[in-house]
Formats: sequence, structure tokens, C-alpha cells
Amino acid sequence: MAAGNKGDQVYEQLKQDILNGVLSPGQSLSAIDVGTRFSASRTPVRQAFLRLEGEGLVTLIDRQGARVAPISIKSVRDLFELRILLESAATRMVAEAVAQDAAIRRQFEDVTTGFETIAEEAPSDARRDRFYALAERYDQAVITHTRNAQLARSVADLRPHTERLRNIAHSQPDRMDVSLSEHLSICRAILAGDGAAAAAACTEHLAQTQKTILDAVINPQGSTLAIDLVTA
Repeated sequence: MAAGNKGDQVYEQLKQDILNGVLSPGQSLSAIDVGTRFSASRTPVRQAFLRLEGEGLVTLIDRQGARVAPISIKSVRDLFELRILLESAATRMVAEAVAQDAAIRRQFEDVTTGFETIAEEAPSDARRDRFYALAERYDQAVITHTRNAQLARSVADLRPHTERLRNIAHSQPDRMDVSLSEHLSICRAILAGDGAAAAAACTEHLAQTQKTILDAVINPQGSTLAIDLVTA
């Protein structure tokens, strides 16, 4: 396999392991161990580390390897402060677009129907997976139909960091169901063409998500996921 292809393979798998919490914040990544795991030489491993560093997911450690970027209370607050500014504006624009474009409206009607169906189902791993997939469809629809291309790109660029924190938020009991209800509130405001209400519902969703994450830091025994954050 060419070095470039092998580097892509190492990058994609390490990224998913970081986002899914398989590799925890602060965990060391030995270049030798990673190379052995993927039957890869030093060059593609280094390429993968450099790409992950560029996305803020790892910190390089000289020639020894890398370390998974820690998550701090300050970084959580900074991220959600930015997300609220960007995503509330994007959601307002999408509500305006839905009021003017029937095709966009149908997309959000389908997503809303999906959320309503999931809300009626009993808890299960399959239900959780369907919710995550539908939430992804919602997020991509917002990015696609935000009329400001720079704003859409900025929202998209934050997604890797957002996905990593989602696992922490949803490790708290009942958070997924609350998030489902919050997504429905946003979607219904979008379908009503009410930009102000959609932006407000988005802000409330993000504020509650941030609170859940910070509560998990302060009270980790209430979480179903091992949480390893730094406080700086």
C-alpha cells in the first residue's frame, strides 16, 4: 500500500478513536506502537499525526509520537461560546431559507418527522444510533443551507471538537432524550420560518449541552463514561 494511502488509513482510524473516546484526552500515542498496529512505516504515521495536529486533536511530542489533546473546562466554555454565536446565526438563516424554498423545507420536514418517530420509541442502542445519524443529517442540512459560506465553513470546522464532547454529554442519564426534545424545538421553529425562535432554541440547546458537560466534569460519578479532563 502506498505511503499516502496508509497514512490516510492511520489518520481516519485514529481520528475516529479520538472522537469516539476510545483514545482518551491526554493519552500518549507512540509512533512505534501506532506503526505496529497498522503495519505502517514511520512516514505514514507521521503524516497522520501532522493532520491530527492541524485539526487540534493531538499534540506532537518531539520524535516520539503524539498525545491526544486534553479537554479543559476553559476549552469547553470557549468552544460553546463560539458555537452559540455561529450556530444561532446559521439557524436563523436556515429558517429564512425554509420560508422561501420548498425543497429545503422538505428536508427539514423529513428530519423533524424522524425525530418525532424516535421520540416515541423505547430506549435502545439502535434508537441511540438512529438519533445520532439523524442529528448528523440535521447538522449537515444547516451547514448546507446557511447562505453565508464563511459562516457555514466555520460551523463545519468546529465539528470534530463538538463530536468528541458529545460522548461526554450523552454519557449523562437522560441527556439524549433531552437533546432530542431540543432538536425538535429547533426544527419546529425552522419550519415555522421563525428565525428568532430558531436561534433562541439553538442557543438553549447549546447552553444545556455545555452545562451537562461541565456537570460531568464536576460530578464524574454521575456519568456512564470515564471522563479524563483537565481544569486549566
